[in-house]
Parts: sequence; structure tokens; C-alpha cells
Amino acid sequence: MDSHIARAVRTPSRANEDMRLNYVIYSVPFPPPPTTYVMSFSGDRDFESEELVAYEFGYRFLPTDHFSIDIAVFYNVYDNLQTNESKDRFSENGYLVIPSQVENRMDGETYGVEVTTNCDITDRWNLTASYSYLQIQLHLDASSRSTTEDRYEDSSPHNQLCLKSELNLPYNLEFDQLLYYVDNLSFQNTKNYFRFDVRLGWHPVEDIHVSICGQNLLDNQHQEFGQSSGANFTEVERSVYGKITWNF
Repeated sequence: MDSHIARAVRTPSRANEDMRLNYVIYSVPFPPPPTTYVMSFSGDRDFESEELVAYEFGYRFLPTDHFSIDIAVFYNVYDNLQTNESKDRFSENGYLVIPSQVENRMDGETYGVEVTTNCDITDRWNLTASYSYLQIQLHLDASSRSTTEDRYEDSSPHNQLCLKSELNLPYNLEFDQLLYYVDNLSFQNTKNYFRFDVRLGWHPVEDIHVSICGQNLLDNQHQEFGQSSGANFTEVERSVYGKITWNF
């Protein structure tokens, strides 16, 4: 049994305090006269440190010499979290500026559990299963004009599962299999998915290791994250590769 309480602080960066970024410029011809808009993002000299207090509790259960269960429970409290606040428009150098600014107008909590089981079926075969649950709850100040909380709450999977099999075969062969499940990310319009990987390894001599691996074997490709910061998402494709390692 083990428990911890920890505190962490993220001090403001130079960008949080002094940056100004004009990241989109566009013109609207109608109604006359044409208007040119500038999307602007800036820091704030009054930006404060973000704070975290973390509570963790863990327990390991050993019913037999060949089977174990590890449970970890966590609860994190955040204060003064960064938000991107919309500000009033203003004219500058013939442009109409649509500004936003970093401020500390959000707090929140994250909590969850992680469970891992490990079982030695035989001297050559080991099975591991792990599961994690994560819940994020963020709260904006009443005066906030930000939508930051939706982005963070729904961009991390609530449920993840991993099953792993490691088998040592005769003639110095190894055969490993991994199955992953990852929950959907609703804010990023990303569906849940399964991923299956396999690896066949061989030690012809003690210092040389040869392996061939297959990744994402269940489908041709799948999306893991959505569009972010104007960049289009990419999909992870099925792949096979080989590797030779020589230790000397």
C-alpha cells in the first residue's frame, strides 16, 4: 500500500506574458467598403502560475507467486488554469482586429483509476492486462468568454485497455502479441478503435537480436487524433518492419 500528496506549479512563460501573434488575415468585400480582419492572440502581464495538488493511492495484491494485481487511484485539483479569452474588437493600421488573450479563468479536477494484472501462466508464457479510466472536469469563471474547457475535457480518452502476451519459444524465439482499445475523443470527432500488434524475435547468439513486427493489423488505417491548430489529422496505417540489434 502506498499513498502520495504532491504539489506542482507551472510558472508563466515569456509567451504567456509578452507574446502577440497575428495568425489569420482575411478580407470581406461586402457590404462596401471592403473590411480586412486580423485574428490576434496575445499574452498578459498579469498571467499567474497554474497550480496542481495531486493525491495518489496505490495497492498491490499478490494472491500467488505467479499472479499480481496493482491498483492506483488518483485525484488532481487544478487552479488558475489558462484560458483564451475573447476581447473587444478594435481598429489598428486600417485593419479590424479580433483579439484574444491568455488569462487564468478556469479550475478543475481530474480523477481516475489504473488497474494492472500480471500472470505467469508457465515459465515461458506471461500475460499482462491493464485498464485505465480518466475523467476531466473543468470549470470556467462566470466572467469567462472562453470555450477552452470543451477542448480539454473531450480530447483525452475516458477508457483505455491493453492486453499483452509474451511467449518464449524453443530455439531462442520470442512471440509477443498486444491488443489495445482506446475510447473515442468527442471534441476531435475521433472514433474509438482497437489496435493489434505482433512481434517475432530470435536470438541466434547472445548479443544479436533479430525481430519482425506487424503494427495496426486489424485495419488498413485508423484515426487517433483530430484536427489541431489548423493542421489536418493523419491516420495511422498498417505496417510491417524488421530490426536487427547487435550489442557489443
